Amino acid sequence: MAAALLVTQTPAAATAATVSDLGVAGEGGDVVARNRKVFVAAGDRIVVTSTDGKVVGTIPGLSGAVALASPEDGRRVYAALRDSNEVIEIDSTTLAVIRRIDLAAYPCPSSLAQEYDRLWIGFGCGGAGGGGVLGLVTSAATPVLVRVGPATTRAPLVAVAGNTLVAGESGVSPATVEVYDIGTTPLTSRGKITGDANGLPALRDLALAEHGATALSALDDTRRFDAWDTTALTRGRAYDRNGFGDQGIPATVGASPDDAYVVGGWNSPAGDAAELVVYDATTAEVVYTAAHQGKAVVAGSVEFYGTVTFAVLKEPGTGRMHLWRLPPSPYHSSTLTLTAPAKVTALKESPFTGRLTLSSGLPLGVQTLELYRWLPDGTSRPFTEVTTAADGTYRFTDAPPSTGAFKYQLYWPGNSWFRGSGSSVTVTAGLYEPTLTVTGPATGDVGTRLAFSGTFGADGITFPRTIMTVSLRVVGPDGTVTARNVAKPVPAADGSFSFADTPTTAGEHTYTVNLVGNSTVESARTTHVVTVRRPPA
Repeated sequence: MAAALLVTQTPAAATAATVSDLGVAGEGGDVVARNRKVFVAAGDRIVVTSTDGKVVGTIPGLSGAVALASPEDGRRVYAALRDSNEVIEIDSTTLAVIRRIDLAAYPCPSSLAQEYDRLWIGFGCGGAGGGGVLGLVTSAATPVLVRVGPATTRAPLVAVAGNTLVAGESGVSPATVEVYDIGTTPLTSRGKITGDANGLPALRDLALAEHGATALSALDDTRRFDAWDTTALTRGRAYDRNGFGDQGIPATVGASPDDAYVVGGWNSPAGDAAELVVYDATTAEVVYTAAHQGKAVVAGSVEFYGTVTFAVLKEPGTGRMHLWRLPPSPYHSSTLTLTAPAKVTALKESPFTGRLTLSSGLPLGVQTLELYRWLPDGTSRPFTEVTTAADGTYRFTDAPPSTGAFKYQLYWPGNSWFRGSGSSVTVTAGLYEPTLTVTGPATGDVGTRLAFSGTFGADGITFPRTIMTVSLRVVGPDGTVTARNVAKPVPAADGSFSFADTPTTAGEHTYTVNLVGNSTVESARTTHVVTVRRPPA
């Protein structure tokens, strides 16, 4: 029931998580993803897969490979070999072991963390005072091993980010987490995270977020993942929602590279079901969940490669290992539509409409869309923004400056929950179709000036320079027909114009106004009739 409740409150993801059999059983389960590969520590070997989970190689012949680390450039991967008391350096391209660092004086290396060329090692075989933390510089030809912090019984878990190093002995209660500033030489202690007066429950996993400003812990008996301020050493928010309710066991935790998400791995009390829950790092709301039956998630196995999250599952009893891959973040989809009007003409504002919808089916509220436009010759037009209504609908207008094919592309960048989406349309703008009107007197007298005005721009448009002509046809009282050119009015930018004429004969005067078309405006013609009288003698 709890799992069903959790799923109904979380938007459906567009892509499901996948699980790939690694073809090996045993200890280990730590993961590092670098150089388009995923490395999984598996006791007597390291299994290497592609980022889609397909096994592409192995590094065999190892003794107790239980922990992995790698710098951000990904050219090297380091593995802690607990049973042979060494750390090996691996070329991530060729998978060759290119160096071995002897740790005989610091046996049972069991956890690793790396920032740039500084590698931190948690060691210890279980003897009182025989464990602790080591630091070394991997770029040194012969690394100097520097012991850090107090002696422990078991190998501490270590994590590093920015100028912060944290270390906590796993499997003991009460537990403490040592916090160090590694931006100083030598490093300095900021103190201990101890929780309440009774200390911390046993530590299952330890990670850092926000460039080291926040530590994340998975502790026994807490039914949650806690965030800790690494300066104030106090507890902050908790991430506790899961499909097992108050029976879930927190096993592994990590923060995405952009610090937008915290990912927690939960196991059922029997260890025969697992769930990965993605939380919004700021609000602790559940963004996405993936559940799997028949396996348990391995402590400390959450890893990130860009926008993809990995973890390792093990089958109870056999220990067979599987790589769990979540879909890329953001985990949910959006759809943006863009509909153009049936007819578009140059210079005239035409309406475009559409809607932004989410895979959750719920309205997102007012959002800002990015509108990109291109001229027929491919030149981009000025960028602008379009604002949606609360229900995701939007409307904007545009006036193509000429005829031809105009492309419009609208984009919503998305957020930490929903992937962005876009839509584009190309419209062919035709010639502007003017409505030509002339206003003037209906009657007049010979020798009296007649004034006329008119417009062809009823749409409030600014027009390019346009040519007009006015001609006159006169039918006299005796039926005689004469014709002449009257004027070439120069229209204003808004399409208005005027002209005047002084008739010299009586009769029906028909003024024909011609708008000469161009590459933007269609030609047009209209007439105006004036009955001209001869004044009384």
